Amino acid sequence: MTTLPQISLAKLSTDSTRGAEQQHLRMACEKYGFFYLIEHGIPKEQIVEAIDASRRFFQLPQSVKEQYGPAAQDVFPPIARGYFPLNGEMLHPEAGPDQKELFDLGTEDEGDRRPFAGLTCFPDDALAPGFSRSLLALQSTVLNGVVPQLGNALADLLDMEQGWFQSHFSPPTVLQRVNRYPASGGVAGKHTDTGFFTLLLQEELPTRSLQVWFHGRWTPVPSLPDSLVVNLGDMLQALSDDRFKSTPHQVAHSGSTDRISLPFFIFPNIEARLTSRQGKHTFSVAEVMLRNSKSQQTGNGAGRARELQ
Repeated sequence: MTTLPQISLAKLSTDSTRGAEQQHLRMACEKYGFFYLIEHGIPKEQIVEAIDASRRFFQLPQSVKEQYGPAAQDVFPPIARGYFPLNGEMLHPEAGPDQKELFDLGTEDEGDRRPFAGLTCFPDDALAPGFSRSLLALQSTVLNGVVPQLGNALADLLDMEQGWFQSHFSPPTVLQRVNRYPASGGVAGKHTDTGFFTLLLQEELPTRSLQVWFHGRWTPVPSLPDSLVVNLGDMLQALSDDRFKSTPHQVAHSGSTDRISLPFFIFPNIEARLTSRQGKHTFSVAEVMLRNSKSQQTGNGAGRARELQ
């Protein structure tokens, strides 16, 4: 395989093309667990603006960035929000700490004390121009445009009842992230994602930093202009009774410039308890998310990292 399947969100959303594109999506989910999402409707300038503002934030002095770490965030668990320096996260214990720095945010829910909810402590606009504004604007576009359409298409493939996605994702739990991988050595250890699916927005760089585990080897995934990368998470694999794949992946960035990526990790509502169609898997969203958060805190990796040799 030299490239991922391409799925058109526009075709999934159009009556005359939906059926054929659904079958294409089913193949991508069952065979790869990864695909490019094209014709997704997110303005390119909005993505570029968020990437540029993120790069400016990461160029701030280290002492300034660290003022916005987990200790400054009024959420539970604290590691759900804020800035983490290089070596501040470890996605696979055998690989060691990740050579990347990051900033985590979520939906801004004032007064919500449930896990992974609340307000993010951002640097103000004078310190980091456009940082919070551009990220939250991008979040609004993704959550209102892309997530419902793709989520409903995936729910149809799961043979769930009518309205299942709206019922269990109103609202979704969203972990939004900004990653900076330094030039010639940025790394994220091998792992799977825990949630329903992940949307990855990234710079169109010539280096193929994202690597996906296919057929017993690591396959580089090139940037495809005007596309997002989508990968399925462990929750979706469970809800498909293991028909769909939550595929291991990692990042090994060897480019001459740093790399900014903007993943959105999409989970069901934090209070949901879900059962797969055939009843093989039942889980609490909050319990799975909190267990994964604790695993990362204790150095045991993310998702099914411990299963990956």
